[in-house]
Amino acid sequence: MLDELAKVAAEAMARGEDGMKAVEDMGVPTSIAAEAWVIADRAEAKRWWQRVERTIDGEVIRKAIGGKA
Repeated sequence: MLDELAKVAAEAMARGEDGMKAVEDMGVPTSIAAEAWVIADRAEAKRWWQRVERTIDGEVIRKAIGGKA
């Protein structure tokens, strides 16, 4: 159930809306809405870090190929 609420929060966040409010608007208590938002936010942060790491890895590879590493 919490994963489904996190999905609602994530979808709202992707639209630029308040994910926690989207869950609360479903009649969910604030403490549970906050948990769902944290799950969605951590997933978003993880995806962001993965993009950063891929960018760094790509730069390292490009420099190595170019002989600058």
